Amino acid sequence: MISVLLADDHPAICFALKVLLEKGGEYAVTDSSGENLIAQLHRSTPQLLILDLDLNNANGLDLLPRIKQHFPLMKILIFTNQSAQIYATRTLQAGADGFINKSLPLDSVESVCRLIMAGYYCFPGVVYNDLATPKAHACDAQQLLARFSDREIAVLNYLKQGKTNKEIADSLALSNKTISTYKARMLKKSGVEDLTQLFEMLESKDDT
Repeated sequence: MISVLLADDHPAICFALKVLLEKGGEYAVTDSSGENLIAQLHRSTPQLLILDLDLNNANGLDLLPRIKQHFPLMKILIFTNQSAQIYATRTLQAGADGFINKSLPLDSVESVCRLIMAGYYCFPGVVYNDLATPKAHACDAQQLLARFSDREIAVLNYLKQGKTNKEIADSLALSNKTISTYKARMLKKSGVEDLTQLFEMLESKDDT
């Protein structure tokens, strides 16, 4: 039986996925809100981690390379509402084995888990296009985001959720001043004056 840990702070999603995966008798699923996730993984390491990028007490993209460093043999599937256009390639580069958006039918998760446990990588086609296509122009949202660091992307995601500098700093274990620095860097890279303009630039071409 394959041991699975589902790190997602939405109880309804955890319940539905647990029922879906366990009904065939192939998986044993436990769930976690994502708080103190690495410590929990040390206590009981699953064969497969299904990880949301949006956790109340942590950022999945920030956690991913640290998890992979501690548990290099553990398979990791990213299961998120976040755009594949923005996040899928980054999660692949950070060590994930698959990426699936929550907008897809829930039963598609089971087939992706099966493929990952068989040794395959499962990512949207945009990942392979992104890796194969050189960035010749710097005018659209995807190419702009490619210039942001992973930490800047994490801060940007929190800002889009309406979180304050203090809330973001607490979530990422940083200072308010550091968050302000990341914001200033992103505005400079984007060539805009405020966050509203940055969000509008990204949303105009964001692929959900």
